[in-house]
Amino acid sequence: MFSATEYPNLAYLAKLIHESLQLPVFYHVNENQSEILYWSTLKPEHPLFVDSIELFRTIAKQSSGLSGPIIHVTNYMEQFAVVPVRRNGQCDAILVIGPTIRKKADDSYFTELLNDHGSQMDERLKWLEYWGKLQTVDQMRFLHICVSTNWMMNQEALDITDVIQLKMQYGLAKKQKKIELELSDWREYSIFQDGIATTNQLLGYIRSGDKTELMKQLVKFINSVGHIREKSSRSQLRSIKNLAICGITLSSRAATEGGMYDDLAGTLCDLHIKHIEELNEQALVEAAVLDAIIDFADRVSQIRNNGVSKALQVSKEYIYLHLFEEITLQKLSDVSGLNPNYLSQLFKKELGLTLINYIQRERIEEAKKLLDLSNDTISSIGMRLTFYDQAHFLKVFKKHAGVTPKQYRNRN
Repeated sequence: MFSATEYPNLAYLAKLIHESLQLPVFYHVNENQSEILYWSTLKPEHPLFVDSIELFRTIAKQSSGLSGPIIHVTNYMEQFAVVPVRRNGQCDAILVIGPTIRKKADDSYFTELLNDHGSQMDERLKWLEYWGKLQTVDQMRFLHICVSTNWMMNQEALDITDVIQLKMQYGLAKKQKKIELELSDWREYSIFQDGIATTNQLLGYIRSGDKTELMKQLVKFINSVGHIREKSSRSQLRSIKNLAICGITLSSRAATEGGMYDDLAGTLCDLHIKHIEELNEQALVEAAVLDAIIDFADRVSQIRNNGVSKALQVSKEYIYLHLFEEITLQKLSDVSGLNPNYLSQLFKKELGLTLINYIQRERIEEAKKLLDLSNDTISSIGMRLTFYDQAHFLKVFKKHAGVTPKQYRNRN
């Protein structure tokens, strides 16, 4: 027996959890490196690990530095509850519960997952067989497992929202660590390789929207590309993509500091990175990252030179990001922090257009792009841009463009 002021033996608790949940339980003690795995059912053969205990060691190692329980999900959708065991403020051990899956193995999602991983037929069969032998546990139950296990191990009362928040914090910390490593690469191998002064100067050009000086700086990068390639000892294409992503991320931050709306900078950053990931040639990646960096500077320049107030600029950028949704005056008022009536007057005063006319004009400009770049029907374009019927779309389009959508599309 043990008293309420003492912690029971770790092996006893691990076995108790295993028997209660009927799930595999593994624990690793940091001090003496001892470990035990409880798995009463027949262990399914793992497609990646010959010895199943290596899977648990990997999960425990990847989860080092935890301050509380989290749900860990692998790239192959295996689900684990990971609970650090703390004594006297230190993490003495790691307890891992799982693997489980959230969905049945015959779900079409798993087929898509294997397609994403480029798995061959024999690998597919192994994964499907493996998933089929795992217990299905939904996320809500697993969150409660984290909470109850943490109480047993650490005598700490948590809520499931605490587990979710801990997971988010841990994910952000790992992401930040990865970003910092990539930023180190970026400083060493990239256009910022001449040191902090050069880095700050280049980012300064983006903040100020000085496209001309930025392009001069980028010419130096183009001239030194061959030297940069020789430095990298990693997979060439992946390395260049990582550096490109770092550059786009830094440029996005600088553009935000230069006055670009946060959501717009973030959206552009995501789009540029997505484009980078789709490319399969190093030369195309290098060209794309230069275009992205210049794009940020160009947009900051437009913001600084359009002569409108900050509140109006924020409203304009919100409209730009939500052209395919309903845009209300109240929402723009909330975004800009201005009274709705005053905001309407400001649009007329600074842009010479009523708010409604401005939104219509921007939607028609977007419609022109879709007419030029897509094969979507005229009616579908109008519906996407929230015009309530085709007649309304045709009327507004002709008002702003001077021609009908059909005439515009066939003009060449």
